[in-house]
Amino acid sequence: MKVSVEDKRIREKNIPKNDRKIVSTANSMGILRIQVAKHIGVERMDSFLFQFGWEMGKADGLELMKTGQPLAQLVVDGPIKHIKSGHINGVDHRCDIEYNADGSLKTLIGRGEWFGSYEVEQHMEHFGLSDEPVCHTLAGYSSGFMSTIFKKPLIAKEITCVGAGHDSCQWMVRPEEVWGEDVKQSVKDLLDRTPILEELEYTYDNLLEQTEFITRLSSFQKELTGEVVNGRGLQDITDKAGKILKSPVTIENLSMETIASSGLTEEEREDLYEATVKLVPNFLVKEQNRYTLSSRKEIFELEHYNRVVVPVLVQKQLLGYCSMITGKKESGDYEAEYLYLEHLASAAALVLLNEKAAFESLGRMKGSYLEQVLNEEIPKAELLKRGKFIDIDFSQPYRLVAVDYDNEKETLEEEFNFQEQLLDLTYQYYRNRGQQVLTGYKDDKLIIMLFDPERMDEIMDDYTSYIGQYLKHMNFHMGISGVRQDIENAVKGYEEARIALRLAIRKDRLYYDELGVVGVLINSNNVESIQMLAQDQLKSLYDIENHKSHELFETLYCFLGNGGNLKNTANDLSLSMSGLRHRIQRIEDLLEKDLRDPEVSNNLLLIMKALIVLKDIKF
Repeated sequence: MKVSVEDKRIREKNIPKNDRKIVSTANSMGILRIQVAKHIGVERMDSFLFQFGWEMGKADGLELMKTGQPLAQLVVDGPIKHIKSGHINGVDHRCDIEYNADGSLKTLIGRGEWFGSYEVEQHMEHFGLSDEPVCHTLAGYSSGFMSTIFKKPLIAKEITCVGAGHDSCQWMVRPEEVWGEDVKQSVKDLLDRTPILEELEYTYDNLLEQTEFITRLSSFQKELTGEVVNGRGLQDITDKAGKILKSPVTIENLSMETIASSGLTEEEREDLYEATVKLVPNFLVKEQNRYTLSSRKEIFELEHYNRVVVPVLVQKQLLGYCSMITGKKESGDYEAEYLYLEHLASAAALVLLNEKAAFESLGRMKGSYLEQVLNEEIPKAELLKRGKFIDIDFSQPYRLVAVDYDNEKETLEEEFNFQEQLLDLTYQYYRNRGQQVLTGYKDDKLIIMLFDPERMDEIMDDYTSYIGQYLKHMNFHMGISGVRQDIENAVKGYEEARIALRLAIRKDRLYYDELGVVGVLINSNNVESIQMLAQDQLKSLYDIENHKSHELFETLYCFLGNGGNLKNTANDLSLSMSGLRHRIQRIEDLLEKDLRDPEVSNNLLLIMKALIVLKDIKF
């Protein structure tokens, strides 16, 4: 059997180029839907299909407009044209149109229901039930058609959809501005969305930029770590950071005073400090002792520049700040600056941690030396020799300071941690001043051996202010010895400081030199004679077990300490004048003495001070 087939060109003549029709089945549209979702993602599929439908609706609208029919008829013919496309089997449609006096469109509300949506069939077959309406092509077609014939952006939105589990596919057409945020995207968003290729290029550029930034950041961290490993200080790592970042950077203490800086002159540093402290939030100073690892970051907006600030934390304790001076940004995005500063803060924290470890080690060594000095465990010659190893010249004059404080710690662990912190801060303060000291604890009192002790009041005022920055609500009482010249007399100096501290009842600071004969009397250690004299002179007021006697003892001590001034005594004891006079009269009756006699008052005050020092009487 022989078969011959001749190939002839068969074509339809007289078909306008733009009127060519391409017949496609619903299944082929389903395949298109699958491929769109596969290649650009389900999230972008709605935009693609909406644009696809918009262009079809626009084309059909332009074709019908060529007939010259009125708008009302075009609104009727549009759904018919849509049915012929095969997208739907039928439609219920109603459109209410209102015009302005000049014939322009005032408002339009179209509503209806699509029947037999091919999109519902294909989406359900290939993707299953959806959470949202799926007739994107139909909505795009209606939007494109209506916008074309009315020459105004009109958006069709599917309200309910069978593909989303509803009973019907109902829709509504309204002007874009009327919808507002009720539509997922505007016409511009839907039709002018960036092509996926451009988005991929943009994403690639962003990833490349991020990769380069991470590389630079890693290199920055490596450079700073190298400085720390090589034993460089804060100024060295700040210089390195400023050179790499090409921006002024600083490291400040808790008062925002510059410790190290790069790229700033002395005058600029002073101007920066003055400008910054006016804007520093209270937490930087008032709540620094409660600072945690929240890594709170700040931007101080100054007149001509911004200051980006990151905290420096060592073992959960705030020690200072790293900052960068940068220009103002319209975007307000300073994430890159934050990341660089966090690496600088980490390097600074390592340096400070090393210094802290060395500092604590030396501090404990000096505390051990102080204990050995006060216990007279080391001969003088050996002390003088060992002092060179801890940078202490024991041949200098010195004073000993005994410090007591309010103790509200509930556990031994809390008390120990507090004592360690107070000891470290004390040593740190005097080290920063360049002053030689030994610090330690004895009999639960902080003891400071201060060498070359000039301007003691100024030093102690500054010291308590410094401690108060870190340890809030601290009430200190200090007893300060006389000036001692020989290290062998350290024990006597400690005894003087202890005696002065015992008498610093209503004063935060008392010098042994102020005690006069009281100090000599107590140092005689004639305890039994003092107690016998007190029993004879104070009579029942010396009965420390009796509350009333103790109350009268305190009143007498305060009265004599104020030189017999009733007003000052009443203020100190929070008593009325009549109540105080009543107590004074009762005391005179009990003692059978005239308290206005200077000799009597001086002797009594001397005895009472002696009892307080001997701890026979406690306030």
